Amino acid sequence: GGLASSDGRALGGSGGSDAPASVQETGREGDDMGIFGNKKHADAPKELREALAPLNVLNDKLQAIKLGDALAKNKPTLLWVMRRFACPLCRAYSVKLRDEVQPKLEAKGFQMLAVGLETAGLKDFQEGKFWTGDLVIENPKQEVHKLLNTKKASVFGLFNISMMKQGAADQKQYGGNMTEGDGMVLGGVWIMDKQGNCVFSHCQKHFNHHPDVHEILTAVDNM
Repeated sequence: GGLASSDGRALGGSGGSDAPASVQETGREGDDMGIFGNKKHADAPKELREALAPLNVLNDKLQAIKLGDALAKNKPTLLWVMRRFACPLCRAYSVKLRDEVQPKLEAKGFQMLAVGLETAGLKDFQEGKFWTGDLVIENPKQEVHKLLNTKKASVFGLFNISMMKQGAADQKQYGGNMTEGDGMVLGGVWIMDKQGNCVFSHCQKHFNHHPDVHEILTAVDNM
């Protein structure tokens, strides 16, 4: 049969029998992406590692490479597609993944790989050690974001009081700023099994919309 989202809705057509049966997809409710909140999110490729491998990115020394050179070949992988390196919300989530998810996943043989949106803020992010997994950065074409069909946030999200308060609190703790780099491009978290198949997908629909730790660990336990 086809895939199912985490809330039980059917995804895709009846021809999805070649896909992993355990794919979980989150972050879709309301489909409120884009300026007017009416853009739908397309599924990530089922054979995700294979689809990602030929894409052009930069390594953490800003050298051009293929993403396949950074992706582990025979390991399950958590792929975190970031927003801005200077974003306080992103830094806070990075630390959460680093401290609460990475040790448990690496004990299961996982690769932790983050994809930064751009080079702005990279040096401070690296010096702050907010992320200790593998890291690549998009080139200006943003091929990874395009493949995964990530969206731009609604302009109305800029006026979310709760998000603004959380951002201010995170900025006090983790530094960063609200201005350096492109603040509107969203990201998400994808998990691939050892064979490179996508088994979990969470595409952001607003700035602080991340899968929680329990959600990620449950998906991994169900692999």
